[in-house]
Parts: sequence; C-alpha cells; structure tokens
Amino acid sequence: MILPIIVNAAVRMLLVGAAAWLVLRLVRTRNPHVEALVWRMTLLACVALPALLYWGLAPNFDALELPAIVAGTGTGPAATAISAADALPVGLLASIYLAVMLLLLGRLAVGLAGTWRISRAARPMASDDDVRISARIRSPATFGTIILLPVGAPAWPSERLDAVLAHERAHVQSRDGYWSWLAQLHAAIFWFSPLAWLLQRRLEVLAETTSDDAVVAARHDPVAYAALLLDFARHPNSRSVAMSVAESNVSERIERLLARIPPASTLPRIARWAAVSLLVPVVVFAASTTNTRAEPPAQTASVPVTASPAPTLVAVRLSVVANPDNYYPAVAMSENVSGYAVVEVDVDALGQLVGARVVKVEPADPRLGFADAALQVARNTIFENTSQQVASMRFMVKFELKT
Repeated sequence: MILPIIVNAAVRMLLVGAAAWLVLRLVRTRNPHVEALVWRMTLLACVALPALLYWGLAPNFDALELPAIVAGTGTGPAATAISAADALPVGLLASIYLAVMLLLLGRLAVGLAGTWRISRAARPMASDDDVRISARIRSPATFGTIILLPVGAPAWPSERLDAVLAHERAHVQSRDGYWSWLAQLHAAIFWFSPLAWLLQRRLEVLAETTSDDAVVAARHDPVAYAALLLDFARHPNSRSVAMSVAESNVSERIERLLARIPPASTLPRIARWAAVSLLVPVVVFAASTTNTRAEPPAQTASVPVTASPAPTLVAVRLSVVANPDNYYPAVAMSENVSGYAVVEVDVDALGQLVGARVVKVEPADPRLGFADAALQVARNTIFENTSQQVASMRFMVKFELKT
C-alpha cells in the first residue's frame, strides 16, 4: 500500500526538518539565501524519500529489538496488537486522505491552468526578459520564467518600473516559481504533515525577501520601494491567478526595508553543489530501515516449512496475527512452563509466507513444544511486505501463562 509509505516518509522527514530548523537556530544565520537553500534541500529530500522507501533502495541496519506476539492461557485478549495503526479503520483513513489530496491537487491544477492561459493571452512588452502585459493582473507576478505586469505598467515612471522588474527578475533567476509549485505539490500529497506547510510558507517568504534584497542591491531607494510594496498590497492578485508566489508577508518586508538592512550576499555555485552533495547521505540515512535481528542463539531448533529462497533483508511488518492463545503447547501448559521462541520468516513479494525457521527457543527442551507452536503461529500470521520483493524478518513469540 502507498499510504503507509507516505505516512512513514512524513514521520521520517518531520525529524529531518526539525533537525534542519535546530541547526538554523543554532548557527543564527541572517542570510535568507542560506535558509532558502536549506529548506529547498529539505523539500527535495521530502520528495525523494517515498521513492527510496517504495523501491527499497536505502540500506538496512540490524537491530536487536524484535516485534513480539504473546500467547497465553486464561481470559486474556484474543491477540496482542502489533501496531496501533492496524486497529484503525484503514479504509476510512485512506478515503479521507485521498479526498483532501485530490482537492488540493485540483486547486493547484486550476490555478496553474488559469495563470498559463493568462500568460498565453498577455501582450509582450519590449524588454530583454519575457515580460507580458495583462488586464487580468492587478500587481506584478511571475509564472515560471514569465513576468506578468498590469496594463498600466508601460506608463510607470522608469524608477518604479525598474524596481519592479529587478524584483521579478530575481524570482525568475532563482526559479522561485518552480520551487513554489513543487512545495505546493508536496503539501498536497503530505497535507497531514506540518512540515509540508512550513516548507511552503518559508520558501515563499524567503523568495520575497531575497527578491527585495535584489532591488536594494540594484541601488533603488528602500523607502520608496517600501511605499511601492504598500501600494501593490492594496491591489493583490487572486490566489487562483498568480501561482508563482503566494501572499507575501508585506508588513515584515516593509519593516525590513525601512530598517535599511543591507542586502544579503548571494551564494556561490559551489555552495549549492555542496548542499546537493550533503543532501544525498541525508536522504539515504532518512530512508534507511532496520532489520529485526535476534542475539546470537545459544541453542537453535530449526523446523523448515518449505525450501526458502535467499531473502533480501528488508523490514516486513506483522499485519494481522491469528489468535496465538490457541497454540500454547499442551505439555508446557500442563507443567506450568512459560517460554519464548524467535522465528525467522521469508515472504514473497505479495507478503505470502514461503519459509519459516525457529532460530532460538527458551526453554530449549523440544518436549515442551515451543518451537512447533511458534511455527504454527507464523503459518497463521499475515505479513505486509511493502518492499514488493522476497524479504525476511524475525519476530518473537512469547508463551506466558495468564491468570
């Protein structure tokens, strides 16, 4: 199923995003270009992570903890829950997730299509850039590499027009529109994750801040440009029309301009490549999984079910566990003996059991029957194999007498 992978990726990237936020706070960076680069790399990691998890491309690490099934006697529960998610109405949750995702994707698609039609119908303006004039634009905006201006723009004073073009060119050169679209697409898919909305908002805010710095760096008067922003804020574009950058934090931008904060220096190309090279190990580490591995067995009892292929060590999840209480060994029950067995199973791409072995059992006395009972539990357990390849896992069956 895709939904568990999406949820898994969201949880992992929430931790990565928290780490990125903590690093930014600790270093106290004042350069918006640096912060924008960090969040852009985080966004790329969020987009790449589900693919790594789906195809199982990340490495796997061994761990000593094992999922456990508890078998007992008496009036205990029919089966021990392996995961809280298994008890939830998965179908209802999936329906809600898909409905919200499709709604957000539809809104994004409508906005992009509407702005594309506006840009196609707009009248080109004489400029070195792709600048177009449209009556449906109330204030300047960008659509990809296209700069859209309202109909009165050609008659603006040269100082005003140059400042506006400097701001919009900065958006085009930084590919802010494309990053905004990617962030909105990510937010539509991971709408339940607060990190998705944080990334979208911060990237849009930082895009406006760095573009304002480009205007000041071009030696335009910050106070006059602040008044220009206030004028444009009174005539905002519709969200369904201007999709490149959402509503900006105009008040904070004006305060920054009036404070005459020097424009931040742009990052060299080598810094961006260094960030990309750092992104690869971060994504691989975030996508890595752990294989449940038992400690080296003191005594081993092996009871094969079928001849099993050499498994790829990919984490497999216990999905539905048959009532293990039905398999408590009669001899052990009569002698009031508790114990456990560690079982290794092999499953095919569909999660069907193809092999099972007991790699450790305590007490090891075969007369008590813990090994055979654990194999019976394994044969009646349903496994979820999201790797879609031959895989293996280990889990523990605990035999405990209940009162």
